[in-house]
Amino acid sequence: MKNIIVYDCDGVLFDSTAAVKGYYDFLFGKYGIPKIDWENPSLVSLAMMGTNEGIIRNFVTDEKLIGEMLEFATNMNFKLFIDLMKPNPNIHDTLEKLQSSGRSLAVFTNRGISLSYLLTHFGMGNFFSYTVTCMDVAKPKPNPEGLYKIMDYFGTEKDALLFIGDSMTDYLAAKAADVHFLAYENRLEDSILIKDHTEVFDYLCVSSFSA
Repeated sequence: MKNIIVYDCDGVLFDSTAAVKGYYDFLFGKYGIPKIDWENPSLVSLAMMGTNEGIIRNFVTDEKLIGEMLEFATNMNFKLFIDLMKPNPNIHDTLEKLQSSGRSLAVFTNRGISLSYLLTHFGMGNFFSYTVTCMDVAKPKPNPEGLYKIMDYFGTEKDALLFIGDSMTDYLAAKAADVHFLAYENRLEDSILIKDHTEVFDYLCVSSFSA
């Protein structure tokens, strides 16, 4: 049974805090909506974990305006903010080593159409055999639908998946799908915590999950 390592995008592959803040400041400013209070940790978490629609709906109630904002956001080029994205330390070397060892890699994210050119821009596209975004599922994280799609794509079972995430939406999706989970830089309930991407190899050496 072939094992698959699944990565979340924002917060795990990348430190995207500055880019996400810039994106929503621009979007909200265009429509005259008060900008998100970035001093509020819960709102920062919402912006990092949620879908575009979910975040907008948290601040806007007018359905017509929501529709206009979503249409504009869909057509807005996230490349405007791509230089604010920062690959997390040691991620390229880790992905290369995992791939060269014969392991298959995937991405499961609540990010949308920007994922493809984001991975290409930072030289990560060739590492991942399969990606699942919020555009590919009926229900985004914390729903586990994306993890099931990954299992179906690779023709494997839940015990063969290791999901690496940094948020409660990642943790809850992994729990719901009953797959192995590592928390990156953020302790989540009973999950094992890693603070550097190279620590995944320590986990692979000692866990029942091995490829």
